[in-house]
Amino acid sequence: KATRLRLAELLRLEGSQTVEGLGAALHLTRTAVINHLAGLQADGLVRRRGLRPGTGRPSIVYELTPAAERLFPKSYDDFAAALLEELATRPGDLRQVLRRTADRWIARDLPHLQGLHGRPRFERARETLAERGFMPALEHVPGGYLVREHNCPLMRLTAAHPEVCDMVHRWLEALFGARLSREGCLREGDLFSTYRIAFNGPSEAA
Repeated sequence: KATRLRLAELLRLEGSQTVEGLGAALHLTRTAVINHLAGLQADGLVRRRGLRPGTGRPSIVYELTPAAERLFPKSYDDFAAALLEELATRPGDLRQVLRRTADRWIARDLPHLQGLHGRPRFERARETLAERGFMPALEHVPGGYLVREHNCPLMRLTAAHPEVCDMVHRWLEALFGARLSREGCLREGDLFSTYRIAFNGPSEAA
């Protein structure tokens, strides 16, 4: 993986390259470069751009795809934390911004749950949480369900601003279409965040 990252970094710094150019820059054999490029292509991070004429046969030119952005450092957490710190000087503004953010998340995800109720909706909501990086588990227990989140993508932000947890809670209740009682929280040192959905009628138990 380290070699593939070096290869991707070279493509980022120097632009599109041939197998020969990559091999010379990284001191790798042609076979090694081709194998690493094949792995990066399989992951959707590198693609063929075209051919570069030469004295012999034209050489295939490779370039990074837009998906390769995830390989390189980002400062989203730092920026978001700084933004929340600034908003926290005006508590009313912070609450409004987080509430509107939750509403945006709800508007984005709710259409995928329309018409679903009970267990089918809960399963689809769990899938949505998984897509957003929360590593969820859904368990049927006496009297209802437990939703466990084994990861919080917003953990760094919640540490200083518990209001972010309230934003996520609002989003979760909209997704599941039910009231959720929080019984554990990663931010407070628990192994996972736990929410309980209590049955309010036969439709939810289905």
